[in-house]
Amino acid sequence: MMSLRVIARILLLASLAALFPQTARAQTARMPDQAVDSHALYERRCAMCHPPHAGDFAIKALTRDREGRAIGRKSGFDLEVFLARGHGRLSAGEVRAMVAHLTGILERRFVYHDKCRICHDRAVVLARKRLVMRDGRLTGRYSGCDIAAFLAHHGRPTADEVPVLIDMLTRQLPSLATTTGPRG
Repeated sequence: MMSLRVIARILLLASLAALFPQTARAQTARMPDQAVDSHALYERRCAMCHPPHAGDFAIKALTRDREGRAIGRKSGFDLEVFLARGHGRLSAGEVRAMVAHLTGILERRFVYHDKCRICHDRAVVLARKRLVMRDGRLTGRYSGCDIAAFLAHHGRPTADEVPVLIDMLTRQLPSLATTTGPRG
């Protein structure tokens, strides 16, 4: 059963969305589509009211519906609709980036959180400090080690989890972290 506080919040949000439908559209028109660093966006725009890191927020507050969309664990609200209506005052590009980021965390089943966080920093910190893309492969920035091969013998991920970890770590890298050729 929902508490009066939750019902009051729902009614307030619904009222605001009904009274100011143009606000969400105006906010989404603010910024042209461009590459958005979803980690920095979350920490800059969301962490003031929510857990400081997106992964922690996704674990605590979100789940997926039957279609795979991110929804509020308690409210059942569709995350994309909720953000597009003005929560967080994000542009359309920022909404897409944030929804993709949080949905991606849910899709990857918290493998990093469950297998790696015991010893390593947050995935974004680890990836951006220690990993790069070389010739289309995720490698150690300094060692040049192929990370997929390394993970087969490190941290005990299953064979099915290694590609999930590679995809997740690759997504953490800014586009400038890509290099070609030998280490330099």
